[in-house]
Amino acid sequence: MSTKDGTSGVFGLEFSTEDRLFRIVLGISGVIMFVVGMFPIYWMAQSSFKTRQAILESMTAFPTLDGFTLSNYAILTSSDVSLYIINTGIVTLGTIILVVIVSLIAGYGLARFDFPHKENFARFLLFGYMFSPIVLGLPLYLIWKQIGLLNTRIGLIVALTAISMPFSVWLMWKYMQTIPRSMEESAWVVGASRWRGFRDVVIPQSQPAIIAAALFAFALAWNDFTFAQILLPQNEATTFAPGVFRLITQGYDTSWADIMAVSMMMTVPPMLFAYFLQSYLLKGFQIRSL
Repeated sequence: MSTKDGTSGVFGLEFSTEDRLFRIVLGISGVIMFVVGMFPIYWMAQSSFKTRQAILESMTAFPTLDGFTLSNYAILTSSDVSLYIINTGIVTLGTIILVVIVSLIAGYGLARFDFPHKENFARFLLFGYMFSPIVLGLPLYLIWKQIGLLNTRIGLIVALTAISMPFSVWLMWKYMQTIPRSMEESAWVVGASRWRGFRDVVIPQSQPAIIAAALFAFALAWNDFTFAQILLPQNEATTFAPGVFRLITQGYDTSWADIMAVSMMMTVPPMLFAYFLQSYLLKGFQIRSL
């Protein structure tokens, strides 16, 4: 149904020509972003199921059975790659736990306690993002070497936690400000201590922010290359990204098909993690009204 001003009504809703054009442009933009973002993953997945010879000869836009193989994924059982994956899992899990614990405590302190220059202190935390990881990595290498943390997983965990902390603390602080103080005060009235109120009232209410901070720490630690390359110079302690880089640059007998198989294996967990927790992630970034 059309109207005099150029709008059409559908189920009582009227859309102008500008609205329809905006929706079309928005849809096209979404398709382009999806294709650009997913095409490298699609190409990597296709390459991981092809033989070395098939990759060298030709690559097709659509998968075919020519050169199809599952043998590339056997590299995941090799000693070097298995070690890289184990180290990556340990470092990622340690970083997530440390980031969540510290950001919860720091965010609660900023949200519930008043002290001089609190706002300036919170803003100062974000200055950590002004420096490139390579700029921070070189001084950390010298410090870690002096105190014995060089080439240790705990050293990398501490470094990655320091990088993740500013955003996580800021996120937790802003989110906890939306949790009414009256909820804690009600717990205090019935005899709960401040720690009990924090544990039983604030932490459950902060679940979306906790998951958002954990997801951010996960992405940073799982995909880290710079800090791991600098702080883990020995091969037995390194993580996946610099480990595979060393395999390639040191002339290791690994084909691109094997590299694609390992890369695919390391790409799937972050995608699943983000997909199933995206609703919590969005809630963590939302500022609720009091």
